[in-house]
Amino acid sequence: MKFIDEKGRIFGKINIFDLIMLLAVVVAIGAVGYKLIENRKEKSGQVATKAYIMTVKCAEMPDTFAEGLQKDSRIYYDNDGFVNAKIVQIEERPAVIAVQTEDGRIVEAVSPDLKDVYVDIEVQDKLNDDGIKVGRYSVAIGGKFTVKTIYAMGSESLILDLKEK
Repeated sequence: MKFIDEKGRIFGKINIFDLIMLLAVVVAIGAVGYKLIENRKEKSGQVATKAYIMTVKCAEMPDTFAEGLQKDSRIYYDNDGFVNAKIVQIEERPAVIAVQTEDGRIVEAVSPDLKDVYVDIEVQDKLNDDGIKVGRYSVAIGGKFTVKTIYAMGSESLILDLKEK
């Protein structure tokens, strides 16, 4: 008995094309099943997480910025909604800005209207990812970060520190 007969069947029983299609269907069902199980684990909180505290400096912000952050401490992005981070502490300091004097020199002066806002953010990062992420964005010391809630947004903020909680 031949392995493949003249009609293209394996051992005279099943067509090669049918076998390939059957294997493709089995692989597709397995992949969908795996994805559903992983999504269910993630939603039920079974994916292990690690907590980090990230310190971010929002430079030269208006007085009302810190008040806006206090109204809702959850970090929010338009495309992702609320993400895996929340504000745990806010500190305001007078902003030091560059000012030109009458004689043309540039000097540093304290701004009467602007504040530097230092924000500590708690990040619950999943251990099944590489790196540390807030939502879908990777974060690291020295990087830029947008501190955004539904009430306030500080663009181009600088990450000063990132440590395990």
